[in-house]
Amino acid sequence: MGDALTLSDLRRMTGKPAHIINYALNRFGPQPASRIGLTRVWRQSDLPAIASALERTSARSHRHVSGAANR
Repeated sequence: MGDALTLSDLRRMTGKPAHIINYALNRFGPQPASRIGLTRVWRQSDLPAIASALERTSARSHRHVSGAANR
């Protein structure tokens, strides 16, 4: 799979911590295209869906933090 992306690749590309990326992918998808051993692998064509998942995670955390500040 020549266009394979791992969690480490996504971390390097986005600059976000692995736990944030992992949560976004588990919560909002997309599902991995394959596995190499225990490592999940996504395709380059999954990047728009991965970016969307990260945006949704970011939006949720901002709502949560701002909501907590108003208490």
